[in-house]
Amino acid sequence: MRVFCSFLLCLISISQTLGFQSKDVVLATVNQVEISSGELLYAFEKTNSSGENLSYDSLSAYLNRYIDFKLKVLEARRQGYDTLAALKTELQGYVSQIPKPYLVSKVDEDSLVNEIYKRMHTEIDASHILIPLAPEATPEDTLKAYMLIDSLRVAADSKNTFEELARQYSKDGSALQGGNLGWFTAMDMVGPFEDVAYSTPVDQVSTIAKTRFGYHIIYVNRKRKSKGKLKTSHIFFNNKIQNDDEAKKSAASIYDSLKNGADWNTMARLYSQDNNTKMKGGELPLARIKQLPDDFMDIAYSLDKIGDFSAPQKTSFGWHIVKLDGQQEIPPLSLIKSEITRVIEKSGKKSLDHETLFKKLKNENRYQKAEQTYNELVNALSNKNLEKIQKLGSETLFTIGAKNVLAQGFINFLPSRNIALDPIVLESFYQDYEEQVIIGYEDSIATQKYPEYGFLLKEYEEGLLLFEIMQNEVWNKAITDSIQNRNFYESNIQNYAVGVRLHVQAVSGLDEKSLDQLIKIQKKSKNKSDLKQIADEHLGRSKRSLLKIVKRTIKVSEIPNFEPVGVKSGSWVYNSATGEHYLVEEFIPAGTYKFEEIKGLVISDYQDYLDEQWIQSLRERADIKIYKKALKSISTN
Repeated sequence: MRVFCSFLLCLISISQTLGFQSKDVVLATVNQVEISSGELLYAFEKTNSSGENLSYDSLSAYLNRYIDFKLKVLEARRQGYDTLAALKTELQGYVSQIPKPYLVSKVDEDSLVNEIYKRMHTEIDASHILIPLAPEATPEDTLKAYMLIDSLRVAADSKNTFEELARQYSKDGSALQGGNLGWFTAMDMVGPFEDVAYSTPVDQVSTIAKTRFGYHIIYVNRKRKSKGKLKTSHIFFNNKIQNDDEAKKSAASIYDSLKNGADWNTMARLYSQDNNTKMKGGELPLARIKQLPDDFMDIAYSLDKIGDFSAPQKTSFGWHIVKLDGQQEIPPLSLIKSEITRVIEKSGKKSLDHETLFKKLKNENRYQKAEQTYNELVNALSNKNLEKIQKLGSETLFTIGAKNVLAQGFINFLPSRNIALDPIVLESFYQDYEEQVIIGYEDSIATQKYPEYGFLLKEYEEGLLLFEIMQNEVWNKAITDSIQNRNFYESNIQNYAVGVRLHVQAVSGLDEKSLDQLIKIQKKSKNKSDLKQIADEHLGRSKRSLLKIVKRTIKVSEIPNFEPVGVKSGSWVYNSATGEHYLVEEFIPAGTYKFEEIKGLVISDYQDYLDEQWIQSLRERADIKIYKKALKSISTN
């Protein structure tokens, strides 16, 4: 599935924020299409991550941005994007994953929220065996799958046996790892799986769990208290670009230096082989389990105090020295209750059982069954009275809400009216037919009966339309039109100014004596620019393994106390901020970036420009009315 634009990403889960708006009012119209207060507040609350209040100014500004969004969607409809078969298919795929709102029970939501919050403080390392079962499986297939998983549960009398059975029988991708799923916590797994895992003691096999994927048994390897999110840094030694022993020895050497007081940031910049983080002291993002590899998080969890760092430890990527920089504990329940509630809604934890569901829908929609018509029809069908069957076809069989259901619908539902059917069999067919009609009716009124559900369906559709038309009107144009990109760059060249820069070979990893030796040899060498060749010829193997030479262009403003006087090609410059020495290849005066240097940035800026021009054009052609009094009526000031 494609990645939606950032606007849609804010509009995916069902919100619980419309309680304050008791009556919808029209806030604006765009080409005669209304924007209601319910629709705007629903979208506003989802994008309001900063907690901005419902002031008139903030709502007015958001309404204008929302109008821009609506203009693009309406243009997509005008151009027929909503009729594309591929888009309809993709939309149906998303919609099919949204729980139907009428399936939600009125159970005590607070107790569910409290239970999940309690579980969030415990993490589980578990393995499982999955025997898949399709939703449409026959009773025979269901029994076969159940008997197999039950026999495996009995046979799994130890962790080793469980893992071997997982490799042999499990149909999950984790089978090759003995069914191991690693660490997880509340809301990481589907509800029934989570419930069983949390109720199973360590070193025990669970009871059978039934999910939409099939039957599972779970072996709980470990449980531990959650530390929430951890902020870490690491110094990394890659055992893929050097052998494992060399990586381990390098890590041990740096670890000894750190224990003796070496500066962490300097060591990371000089020696870490994680090029994405080394220049920031190996800093990694704040993360919880599942956001960084388990073996890495195990190292982080072993550190007790902020500022502590680990001895070198091996993961699946190589060797790491890990430092604990900070910890964000699980927030108070009051701050994350709404997030937990959304997960509950999506997870199906509150789904009604079959019997309760239809009782609920009948009561809510004033279901009435025409008992006399039903009894006469069953009698006619069981006796193959074709004349009576035809006559009864135009009679009302039952009503549900505003829908009057005729007996002919049930007659057509039967496999044949020419076969005499037993009344008990007919009752079973009737139940199936009745349920089909009731669900169909509830689906037909769902967007009116459950406004948030209607908003969500609209958002999925409008998000897809927005993505498609943005592709063609903005994104692809900017990416494919190289001439216009260059023209845009030249017309806005003042925006791409840059100060003095140096094109250099950045050298790090050597001690001061070895570095002095390298610089002296380089200055005497005929081929002064090939540092790698000079090092290969004149430095020993152990020193060459530590040496790192990287070509880059650097702004002189990034070099503390830089003095440009006398700096030219062949000069050496020291950067005290990074601990690197630079062999200058080119002195680049202040000016502007070349197009090729910042092509990606230019394309992004050109996309923004195209978007602004397109919106301006759409607004010029649109009939937009904003009702300020209505907007004022829903604001907090």
